Amino acid sequence: MNQNSVKIRHQALINSIKIGAKVGLLGPGPVLFGGMLGFGAMGQGSGLSIWHTTAISFFMYALPGQVVFIEMMTMGSAASAIAIAVALTSTRFLTMTLTLFPQIPKTAHEPPRLLMVHMLAMSTWTTCMRDFPKILPEHRYGYYIGIGLVCWLISVPSTFLGYLVADAVPPWVTYALVFVNPLFFLLSFTEVALVINRISILVGGIVGTILYPIYPDHALLITGIVFGTCVYVIDYVRRKRKQVSQ
Repeated sequence: MNQNSVKIRHQALINSIKIGAKVGLLGPGPVLFGGMLGFGAMGQGSGLSIWHTTAISFFMYALPGQVVFIEMMTMGSAASAIAIAVALTSTRFLTMTLTLFPQIPKTAHEPPRLLMVHMLAMSTWTTCMRDFPKILPEHRYGYYIGIGLVCWLISVPSTFLGYLVADAVPPWVTYALVFVNPLFFLLSFTEVALVINRISILVGGIVGTILYPIYPDHALLITGIVFGTCVYVIDYVRRKRKQVSQ
């Protein structure tokens, strides 16, 4: 009986991984493919070798951080400055991890979660946050693994291919491809029923566009911390008043 239950759990895990992999191939995978194509071309234009550029995607696997890494390295910045800048761009993974992984119940024989975190990306997180409420908790681990593994593995050949075709692609196409992934992130959140998410995107887009010509180095930080906090506070007060009225 015990062996049967273990087999059932393993089969359920395999099925959920397959479902996640299918979703990854149809949704965030192609988006990440486009972004990494642009990064590969960017690496070629910056004078890096194809193996160095591809290794960055494999080991770092964080497109904004990868772009900052290459730009600062090309400018000859100190290694310590590059490390700090890349670390700052990757602080978003802290909040992404804290919001996603508590929704995944721990299983008896799962690998260390530190290894699982490496497969977390903006596209993977967005898809899982959208779909987890519709998935049974015991199936979320495999679903995340399926999406995360597919997206991570896609990043390597797409970077390699982007490097190879860089000379045949206009520079504006290269940079446009890099922004495909953030655009997918924003559009995915417009599907969420919560109105506050749509308001946050709208406010961030408007305020960020206004502030960038004035404070190009700090526009993103000001928009996120100051105006993001204001939107959250307004929504918090609105929800509290609604609870009191009920």
